[in-house]
Amino acid sequence: MKKIITLFSLLLITVSCQEPETTINDVLDNYVTGAVLRGWNPTGDYNFFAPSTSIFSVTIEEHDVQKGALMQDVQIYVALNGAGEVLLRTLTPTDFAVGPNGLPRHDMVVTLGESIAALGLTSSQYTGGDVINIRLKLNLTDGRSYTNTDAASSLTGSYFKSPYIYNMTIKCIPTGAVAGDYTINMIDSWGDGWNGASVTVTIDGVSQTVGLPSGATGSQTITVPASATSMSFAYVSGAWDSEVSYDIIFNNGGADQTAIAETNPGAGVKVLSVCP
Repeated sequence: MKKIITLFSLLLITVSCQEPETTINDVLDNYVTGAVLRGWNPTGDYNFFAPSTSIFSVTIEEHDVQKGALMQDVQIYVALNGAGEVLLRTLTPTDFAVGPNGLPRHDMVVTLGESIAALGLTSSQYTGGDVINIRLKLNLTDGRSYTNTDAASSLTGSYFKSPYIYNMTIKCIPTGAVAGDYTINMIDSWGDGWNGASVTVTIDGVSQTVGLPSGATGSQTITVPASATSMSFAYVSGAWDSEVSYDIIFNNGGADQTAIAETNPGAGVKVLSVCP
């Protein structure tokens, strides 16, 4: 019996001296502290008709184990629809100020105009619905780098909010009147007209009403002259709005373009999406 107890004791000592292959030991052995760019309050719109005043902004804050001392620079890249990426500019530590958390902060601003210029594009090479991709890359003084491909879901939400990439859709919102013909195609699903509903078109303060007095379909074309400075399209509710739908087709001498896709409207001004 003594021999059995002795052998069992030796086995316990041998096993206890070997480090178990557990998840926690793997983390302790292989975990490396990195860095992140915390970002919050991304705001702005990109408008085809106003590239220089189309502004995207976000506040970024660099986190590392030395409270920002490891940061070498932050590179800002831009691309159109994910292709042809180019370096827009590089932020150095001198571009950052110490924020309330004692960490480097920078209010980053990227305009549509500078993005298009950096990509070498003309207005005929992009249009409404295209996307400007703004990607950040954080480089550390020890040679490590972090970008969107390194950002797990735990970093892209909650506190850190570090997606490293922001996608800005180019909208075509006229800042004034856009000359051309606008054909309003009207549909009533019941087939008895719009029951008092209408579209009010206002050009330079002068309004005219377009509606479907009877039947299931109808069309009317409104011309916005080259001399016009303002325009708006507004749907006015009727008795049976659920039956109403319409689209607006734009033409300025070339091919037809959809200004407003077929929709069941709600009250209010409909902002047009009209790109050359």
